[in-house]
Amino acid sequence: MISWIRGEIIDTWIKSKRLYVLINCQGLGYEVQILESLKKELEKGTLTLWIHQIKREDSDFFYGFKDKVKRDFFRDLLQVKGIGPQIGMSLLNKYDLNQIFKSLKIKDESLFNSIPGIGQKM
Repeated sequence: MISWIRGEIIDTWIKSKRLYVLINCQGLGYEVQILESLKKELEKGTLTLWIHQIKREDSDFFYGFKDKVKRDFFRDLLQVKGIGPQIGMSLLNKYDLNQIFKSLKIKDESLFNSIPGIGQKM
């Protein structure tokens, strides 16, 4: 399993409203979906990301985060029934961790209901 990656940014693109980066790490190119908040980091030419990898029968998916806390929270989100990686990325794209933690603490469901794919029942 890949935990983090550091390398040269080769390319970036948006597909279906998702931001991707191609990182050259020691001659291998890794396609990683990243949060929109990392757009500023793309100008630097190199990038270090904490990675969450999802292995499927026919492919691997990489999700990249600037810090370990966000990556670990993303992993916790995936343990919630009905929340997949795209809903988790949408939540983290729209809100920072402090807002999410505050909403959890005061049991404010409106923040979560504002994310497509999360309904009242979830």
